[in-house]
Amino acid sequence: MGRPAGSRNPDFEATRASLLRGLLARVTEPDGARASLRELAAAAGVSASTLRHYFGSREGVLAAVFAHWHEGGRPYLLSVATEPLAPVRASLDGLLRRLGEAFDQHGVGEVFAVGLAVGLRQETLGPAYLQEVLDPLLEAVEARLARHVARGELRAGEVRHMALSLMSPPLLALLHQGALGGVACRPLSYTRFCDDHIAAFLRAHGTGHEAPAEPGARAPQSMAERARRALG
Repeated sequence: MGRPAGSRNPDFEATRASLLRGLLARVTEPDGARASLRELAAAAGVSASTLRHYFGSREGVLAAVFAHWHEGGRPYLLSVATEPLAPVRASLDGLLRRLGEAFDQHGVGEVFAVGLAVGLRQETLGPAYLQEVLDPLLEAVEARLARHVARGELRAGEVRHMALSLMSPPLLALLHQGALGGVACRPLSYTRFCDDHIAAFLRAHGTGHEAPAEPGARAPQSMAERARRALG
């Protein structure tokens, strides 16, 4: 006896996950944000009707990609929110440095570029991108900043505003240099940018107090290490 109309086959989720793995590389290609459902299906090695069965639509495919990226980023976000804290300046420096490394070395730049390309002014994919990619990062940073407030290193205030103030300029700088090609036409030292940005952020929100590092906190960089970074 066949399955009732509209029911899912027992391996639906496993097949969907397998198809998604085949779609990720296509989505992050230079023209991936513009790929049609038919092109996405070809990349996954199935028909458009099969892809529609498992994801519903092109927008469903991209929303599933965002959810996959969110799941993969959970360990990083948890670390941002809960890892032992260094004194505030070193803590913020480490956070923004790791963001730059994630953009350059771990594909996070493609995640943000694709999300913005397909999400802006799109009533389905814009909220999906916020929910799965951008807001989880901001919420993790909010949690980190709230801990610095509790340690007396940042002034009490709306930590959501602080997180946007801290993260927006580095994200724009990284997109400027990477996805928008600024590294070729108007290169920027991300290290020096972050040094200036953190100094300005602490002038606006800092108390002038730096609490001791918590047990297990990442060791602050030495002056020699910072000098080497400043040259890059």
